[in-house]
Amino acid sequence: MKAVLEIERKFLFGKDLPVEIIEEAERHQLIIQWYLEHPDRRRIRLGVDESEIFLIETVKSGSGLVREEEEKYLDPAKITEIAEQLKTSRAVIKSRHIFARMQVEGVIDWYLLPQMGYVFEVETSSPFVRLPDPWEYWMQPQEGFREVTEEPYYTARSLAVVVHDIENIFPMSLPLISKKQMKKFEMLLKLIY
Repeated sequence: MKAVLEIERKFLFGKDLPVEIIEEAERHQLIIQWYLEHPDRRRIRLGVDESEIFLIETVKSGSGLVREEEEKYLDPAKITEIAEQLKTSRAVIKSRHIFARMQVEGVIDWYLLPQMGYVFEVETSSPFVRLPDPWEYWMQPQEGFREVTEEPYYTARSLAVVVHDIENIFPMSLPLISKKQMKKFEMLLKLIY
C-alpha cells in the first residue's frame, strides 16, 4: 500500500448546480464505497470511469482536515471473492466529478445513497498549498456552501447505510454519466446484490 497525506475540506451545497459546472470536470465516475466493520478500517471502492473499472482498497487514519491515506489497487475480478462481505457492509453510492486546478483537486459528489445531494471537496497532498474556498474554486455564490470538514457525522463512513437492493437507486439520467457507464455499474453491483 502507498501512504499519502490527504488535506481536505468538505462542503454541503444547498442549491441547484448548473450542469455547466459539471461539464468542466476532467473525469466523471460512478462509485460505491463499502466501509468494512469495526475494527477493520478498510474502505473498498468500486468505480466505473468513462474508460475503466477500478477497485481500490483504502485505509485512512486521522480525522477532519488532515488524514493519512493508504491505497492499493485490486483486480476488479476480486469483487466476486469478497461479495458476501461487501453485501453486509454499509456503503455510499455517488456520481463523482473530478477537477484539477492550482495544485488542488476539486471533487463534486452527487450522493444517490443516502440521498443528500451535492458534496463539494477541495483537497491536496501538499501541506504547503492553501486550499481555496469552494466558491472561489468553482465561482459560485458563497451562501450556497456549508462547511462540514470537522463534523464527524458528514464523513462518508458515518453516512454509509446497508444496501438491501439496488432497484430504484439510479435516476433515469445523471449529468455527464453515460448510459454505458450506468449499465456497467449496475451489472457489477448485481454481482453483489
